[in-house]
Amino acid sequence: MKYTLTKDASLFFIDGNQFEEFSQLMNYTCECHRFEQGLLEVEDVVHNSFNLWLMMQPVSKEVMESMEKTMYYTGDFLIFDAIRKHKIFHQLQKSVGNDEVRKCKIATCLANQLNIWLLEKMGNLKTLSIFQNHSTTYFLLYKRHDLWENRLFLDEIALYTKHITSALSDQLRFEQIFIRAASQLEQLTSFETETKRA
Repeated sequence: MKYTLTKDASLFFIDGNQFEEFSQLMNYTCECHRFEQGLLEVEDVVHNSFNLWLMMQPVSKEVMESMEKTMYYTGDFLIFDAIRKHKIFHQLQKSVGNDEVRKCKIATCLANQLNIWLLEKMGNLKTLSIFQNHSTTYFLLYKRHDLWENRLFLDEIALYTKHITSALSDQLRFEQIFIRAASQLEQLTSFETETKRA
């Protein structure tokens, strides 16, 4: 399956080369990956994969958050900060070295499990307009200035951020994102090995 990515949907400052590299990896190396149902639509999970892939780069400390977007996506930045600080994420970073294909696969598995976690922890928020805005994807909502002048929309963002803060306090379940992603990666690798042998 080919995925559509939009550079503007990244939560970090990036250059065109990084975007092109990930787009190629996603569409020509990780194309057999399937995302399970979660809180976000597939297109947004793919963009989360891109953000996670950026965080796995050796210079990830230099990957700067977009200050403009931190205002709009406070909850998501809280999640990425928790991921960046987690010991298992550091272990994954070290284990892949310069293997960009493996980084892409790890990022997609993490994004998939993160989306499942979001649904589990915040499934009751799925009906909010921030997740049901069919005119644009979640990570491009910051461009809709009309929404940011809407009090109801701002209240939804605040509610989402509050739920994320609460969900992150459950460290045991948050750690399961990494464990389940590693298991999913192992299954994906086994499937690819079997496919090549056939």
